[in-house]
Amino acid sequence: MRLLAAIVVLFCAFPALAEPDWQTPFRKYVTSTAYLNEVGQQIARLEKRFAPGCTGTLRGMKRMELRLIEQPSFIPGLPIPQGGQWQEQMEIDRCGKPVLHNVLVTATAGSSPYMTVLLPGTSKANGRLQVDASSAVFAVAGARAGEGCTDGARHIVDARFQRYLGRSASLPPRDRLWREIWTVAVCDRTIRVQVDFAPDGAGSFTHQVDLPETDG
Repeated sequence: MRLLAAIVVLFCAFPALAEPDWQTPFRKYVTSTAYLNEVGQQIARLEKRFAPGCTGTLRGMKRMELRLIEQPSFIPGLPIPQGGQWQEQMEIDRCGKPVLHNVLVTATAGSSPYMTVLLPGTSKANGRLQVDASSAVFAVAGARAGEGCTDGARHIVDARFQRYLGRSASLPPRDRLWREIWTVAVCDRTIRVQVDFAPDGAGSFTHQVDLPETDG
């Protein structure tokens, strides 16, 4: 796997002087060979399920975004973060087609950070929302595939943000409504499912799934 050259999004905005104490060790950690190899291995395991015929998918892997969710914390002398959470977005090549993978990294005291591979693509749903919506998405895709589709292997190979609904784009993130198109691979075909997210009034979001209004 070719190592990544730099952190594109997060660190370009850091001031040149007087960095907070956590930024320097965090930069070193997320650009280290061991860390990048672990992220790559997590993605490679998923790719073996999605596209077993593609080889060399991690060659040219590059970081598209690193988004902080919770500020990392360090103990002096230890190179591994003892707290914090962030999300990596990496682009790989899947048989000539660029694919975005998302990995949620959670650091806890006394152990190495735990990595959770989220759905591929540009989804704005967090990990919990993705899990909550997946069963309904599989149900719609299965119904569309028909009774002749008996293959139990079904994978969401892309979850793509489409647009904000109404005028909610100007609202705070917690009040926005948005639409995504999730692509399910089943029975040697792909089926697109529309997923709409809306605030539930309790700090989270509800979802509603259907076939896309158009196939465009």
